[in-house]
Amino acid sequence: MALDLGPLVTHPPLLLAASVLLSPLIHLRACLRSRRTSHIPGIRYGALPLLGPWIGAYHFLRDPEAVLREGHAQHPTGCFKVATLTDEIIIASGQEKFLEYIAAPDSVLNGIDAINSAIQFEWTMGAGVYHRPYHIALVRGKLTQGVGKFLPDMQVEVDRLLREKVGEPEGWEEVDVHGVMINMIATTVNMALGGTRLAHDQAYLKEAIQYTFDMMFSAELVRSLPAWAKELAMPFTPVYRNKKRCEKMVGEYIEERLKATENGEVATEDMLQWLIDAAPAEERTMVQLNERLLSFQVAAIHTTTVTLTTAIYILCALPEVYLEPLRAEIRQNCPDGRFTKEALDRLTEVDSFLRECGRTGPIGTVASGRYARADFHFRDGTLIPQGCMVFGNTPVLHRILSKEEARFDGFRSSRLAEGGEGKKQPQLVSTGGDNLNFGHGRHACPGRFFAAAEVKLILAKLILRYDMELIPGTKPMRMYIGTTKIPETKLKIRMRAATS
Repeated sequence: MALDLGPLVTHPPLLLAASVLLSPLIHLRACLRSRRTSHIPGIRYGALPLLGPWIGAYHFLRDPEAVLREGHAQHPTGCFKVATLTDEIIIASGQEKFLEYIAAPDSVLNGIDAINSAIQFEWTMGAGVYHRPYHIALVRGKLTQGVGKFLPDMQVEVDRLLREKVGEPEGWEEVDVHGVMINMIATTVNMALGGTRLAHDQAYLKEAIQYTFDMMFSAELVRSLPAWAKELAMPFTPVYRNKKRCEKMVGEYIEERLKATENGEVATEDMLQWLIDAAPAEERTMVQLNERLLSFQVAAIHTTTVTLTTAIYILCALPEVYLEPLRAEIRQNCPDGRFTKEALDRLTEVDSFLRECGRTGPIGTVASGRYARADFHFRDGTLIPQGCMVFGNTPVLHRILSKEEARFDGFRSSRLAEGGEGKKQPQLVSTGGDNLNFGHGRHACPGRFFAAAEVKLILAKLILRYDMELIPGTKPMRMYIGTTKIPETKLKIRMRAATS
């Protein structure tokens, strides 16, 4: 079940009022930070100095992409700052400056610190997740290498859920596609995390889906508090209660897996087993492993669902252009409808379509944040002061500044290889200054290879089995939560059994 975020993202004054009530200390900090960044121009701050960040935050909340485009138009090769409801951030406008700050060492500009500023890892996810992130190496290594191993079971789950949630309608039927996709993503992800015990527990999946929202809300509650107050406040937060509910649901299963490992009776390989095997002594407990599994839910469920739902909406808006060519490629490479990793890798037009979806409909309006542990100077002398954060300007880097640039061309990438001259097709999982949905540099998403295979698998299954289109008279809305852009979660589409 997905949360209905509509009232939250379509009523900016409501969010602005909430920020006044819930986070005055955070915004006071942003105002104080403004003094250290007075050399960097603010966008839409107005003429009143004390109210500038509040005015800027209101405009950024209403249409962040418009503010970012305006900033780039005024400072195409420089930096500017924008205000959010909870902070003030610096934007490196063009690609040259983006690549310059991305190359800075972690001792100066740190990517993990930037994420922690928003998520408050130590307090929301747990001290172990923050101080001992051994799971990242497992995702980059074991999970990536295990994609082919997990695909058969994931396909079984996708087929089962399509039968249950959609069926084989002969005529057009309206389908809550976001609701179907988030449940399908949660199920297939948890097949890799802990097998059918996790993937078939609907109560647990509901909590796993909810966990991200509980975590972000809890982070907002505690981020402006001193450490001693955070420790006192955490037992009263939604994320703490979510963890306790999950412990009751899967704690016994985790204990069983721990005991089996101690007895040398390991029967399966999945992320839970890899976590147990690699955990330092202080992390090899049910409580710590539950926290670690939930941290994967944040990374694996919602961003992947947003990516997939966005692609489906675009496909439904242009079925006459893309549905048949993509279906033909899938049938050619997977004639029996069963997908291996090698078969998914051969779907070059599907990959191109998804990459273009990410270019024109990116999840974030800003990208690849870095927190300044020390003063950082760009080559032209521009200063990012210690304690501030700098981000890339996604509309600029993805080249979606004008209507022509934003025009969707699903085969843009696949045509490059067809043109000969030794050109290689840019891949969905490849990162760079023009493809930031998985980040870029040392802190690019380590799970992107698993996520890409998962999205390709589900989209290919949908295309093989169904005709899809938007309901006449409807179209997806743009929805923003801070710097995050998400597709409309309540928009239904029309689906029927494939007729070709």
